[in-house]
Amino acid sequence: MTIIKEYVSDIASQMGIKLSKVSLTGGLDVACHDYRLLIASKNHEVSTLLNQAELDSLQKHSSSGFLELKIKTALERLKIMLQA
Repeated sequence: MTIIKEYVSDIASQMGIKLSKVSLTGGLDVACHDYRLLIASKNHEVSTLLNQAELDSLQKHSSSGFLELKIKTALERLKIMLQA
């Protein structure tokens, strides 16, 4: 869990976004392998779905192209909300 928070915070920092919250929920059910990543800044928040394979890839390789793309896309949505 901490590694994904650090990963999201690093990307957000590179994009000039100061985050107030990063949380990962879900995956508690044995049959559920999806997680909801919630990213917030000020009074705005966005979320994206992640799967176990993407999180495993991050832990093993410290980066994942598809995971990075999902996070950057969510952060771009958040950035647009902050600028509105």
